[in-house]
Amino acid sequence: MLRFFYRLLRGPSLPGPRLSQEQVRAVVAQAMRGAHVDITLGVFAMRRIDGRFTGIAKTATKGRGLQVAVDDATGTLGPVERWGTR
Repeated sequence: MLRFFYRLLRGPSLPGPRLSQEQVRAVVAQAMRGAHVDITLGVFAMRRIDGRFTGIAKTATKGRGLQVAVDDATGTLGPVERWGTR
């Protein structure tokens, strides 16, 4: 009964991401092969930024690494960013 009222007050739930985790990893892996970068991206997260889902994959290293963003709505690759000490 409480769950019914909670859903009624909260409103409709927001839709989930269109791309699955495996699809985002495949897009990122293809881009990395195309750029001739031999790094394994191990950390994956889906984030909602300004109401849009963005898949973010980055290296699982300390100190420095790469981060790649994939737009969920279009499936396009965002910029490849370097982070950390150089």
